Amino acid sequence: MYRNRSGPVVRGIRSAAAAIICVAATGAVGDPGTVHPFRLTVADADVFQTAIEARIRFFWDDLQYAVMEHTSDMDFELAETEEVDAIIEAYINEMLVLEAGEVVVEGKVTERGIEDAIRIDEVMWWYRLEYTLPPGTERIAIRNRLLFNLFEDQRNLVNLKTRSGRERTYYFSWDEDNITVPVG
Repeated sequence: MYRNRSGPVVRGIRSAAAAIICVAATGAVGDPGTVHPFRLTVADADVFQTAIEARIRFFWDDLQYAVMEHTSDMDFELAETEEVDAIIEAYINEMLVLEAGEVVVEGKVTERGIEDAIRIDEVMWWYRLEYTLPPGTERIAIRNRLLFNLFEDQRNLVNLKTRSGRERTYYFSWDEDNITVPVG
């Protein structure tokens, strides 16, 4: 049985938010060229009758470096092109695996965007993917290893809203990278 790991996640998010507020209040922001202090992807996923729609956010530099390493293409650069979308889609489908029964369900990029930030290393790129579910799917297995190919301290969150409207947050790390959950 999968244990509820959302409590520590909420506490962690609250602690991080408190630390950010303290740093901002004291003006101890530091050099704008420094790297963000944590590695995190966040996926917001909604389950519909025959599909899952997920919006996955990445720090742009983490995503770019992970894809460079994964593809062995040191010239790879994030860009708003269909060619890059296809590369990102392939990377996500290899590192974020969804299974419905014995069927691996692959996502299709339907949209992308950029969230600007004051600090360049905090700019976020996001991708919206659609996963078509086989008829009658009541449970899915999720293995989330996004950016694990490059960062040992990587953490991933999936905020999942089921068909019934129930919302839960799932936490993924190196030693806990998969779960099976109901989607009904």
